[in-house]
Amino acid sequence: MEVDTELITGRILGRGLNSLRVRFTIMIGVFSSLIAALVFYLLEYQDAGASHSLTAVGYAKLVASIAVASGFTYYMTGRLTRPIQNLKASTEAIASGNYETVVTVDCRCEVGGLAESFRKMVARLNDNVSKINTLAYEDGITGLPNRAVLNELLERPEKLSGHILFIDLDRFKQVNDLYGHQIGDKLLQMASSRMLVDGLQITTENINLCLTPDTLDVASPGCRLLFRFAGDEFVVLVTGENSQQKINQIAQQLIDALADPFLIGQRRIQIGASVGIAALGEGISCADTLKHADMAMYEAKSRGRGTYAVFDDLMREKAVDRAELERDFVHAIDNDEMVVHYQSKIDLKSGEVESYEALVRWAHPTRGLLYPGSFLDVAAAGDGLERIGRKVMSIVAQDVGELSNSGLPARVAVNVCPTQFADENFAEKLSSYVVSRGIRPSDLELEVTESVAMLDLDKARQHLEALRAAGFKVAIDDFGTGFSNLAQLCKLPYDFLKIDRSLVQDIATSRDSQIIVSSVIAMAHGLGHKVVAEGVENADQLEVLRTLGCDIAQGYFFGIPSPIVGFHAKQSRLGA
Repeated sequence: MEVDTELITGRILGRGLNSLRVRFTIMIGVFSSLIAALVFYLLEYQDAGASHSLTAVGYAKLVASIAVASGFTYYMTGRLTRPIQNLKASTEAIASGNYETVVTVDCRCEVGGLAESFRKMVARLNDNVSKINTLAYEDGITGLPNRAVLNELLERPEKLSGHILFIDLDRFKQVNDLYGHQIGDKLLQMASSRMLVDGLQITTENINLCLTPDTLDVASPGCRLLFRFAGDEFVVLVTGENSQQKINQIAQQLIDALADPFLIGQRRIQIGASVGIAALGEGISCADTLKHADMAMYEAKSRGRGTYAVFDDLMREKAVDRAELERDFVHAIDNDEMVVHYQSKIDLKSGEVESYEALVRWAHPTRGLLYPGSFLDVAAAGDGLERIGRKVMSIVAQDVGELSNSGLPARVAVNVCPTQFADENFAEKLSSYVVSRGIRPSDLELEVTESVAMLDLDKARQHLEALRAAGFKVAIDDFGTGFSNLAQLCKLPYDFLKIDRSLVQDIATSRDSQIIVSSVIAMAHGLGHKVVAEGVENADQLEVLRTLGCDIAQGYFFGIPSPIVGFHAKQSRLGA
């Protein structure tokens, strides 16, 4: 059995012979006895012939006088030491964790001064405890309850019912890469405010209830709580019985709340949100429900972002598959498993190959050839996209020479990842790199997605001007998938505008699609840009594009992308 020596010591101190009251009483008793003995001694010494023996009554009076002196001392020291005892009791209560203890001692003496010092100490201690609780349970950037609060809620023994919504801000990593964490933190503050007010429709009073775990009211039905989980991830807990339709409506409100651009300084920043939904239920722990909501969020991202998904068993299987890919991707680049296939881009007037686009593939050792859609999200979790970008550039730099030696067009289009584009010295670094590899900047066409270019038009303009000045060709990729704004794109310097396959797939059968694509082509030509159509898969699409005046087309209609070794030495030609 373990003995608490500190507790035993605390109980002994101030008791028995250790008590000041008892010590003073004993001291007075002994002192009185010594005085009586001294008196008798002096009497005997000065008058040796006289008898000074005390009678029984005399002894009784002597003993009584000593007892009265000792008792009076005991009483008075008790009054004097009572404040000390009270102060001791208050101190022990504070030491045991009861910081609300009131120090009641109030006298104009040294003990009163000590009590006042204790009161100041308790006030400061309570203030520090409050600050510590705030730091422990409140997110320092958004002011929302943090992950620790959520974990404590989910670990409580009482049964929780309701739904968990897992929110991830789309393209937030690009914002941090382009503008830095100061802008990113401001964006998090603004996004959390929108989610609270517009998405969850929570009042200020509701928000104040979410500061510490002790004040979280999860018992009331329909309670909505927003937590900052990590980075750009947030979690919503909606308690009580709600229909799936109602929960889906809340998820859509959260997405809509983040759809409009954020104005930070002179910057208009466009993000979005993907939301995963999972229901708390019997036989499933709250922690597992949180994981399920996280899985559903990744499913929403895979569907194109800006939407929500509800967890099901199929997602569980996908999550297991994703985890395996994440494990394998760690060594994929170092093991040279990333390969490049090339897709021809055909000049629609001459029918000749105008250039090629480099498309990355993962030659997985057990799964075979994987396309970007199955692994780019996995790579985006860390610095994988930038590593892939460097690897592709290295392979292309080597292959451009072979293309030129084979008599084929040597220009190759390469996708630029957001982190590369965010580098202030990207143009200078890339120029030095291609020269070191023995190729020219004009041999490369750099494709920047519309969503990346639109994040910060001023910064994008500077980067694109620097790249074109260095001799690179520039294309705006995936036009039509992001936040298409023709007026804004007019301000950017580039050579090619690439129309996304989503606008091309219905062009042979949809009059609306033809009108949209025709307008884009006319606008691009008016600004001096060439237009490239992606995803051409049949002759009907090709004929419409030719009629509308499209300059260049690419797609499976012209052949499946293949490694450089699969190319023929002679240029392919499309029949008129």
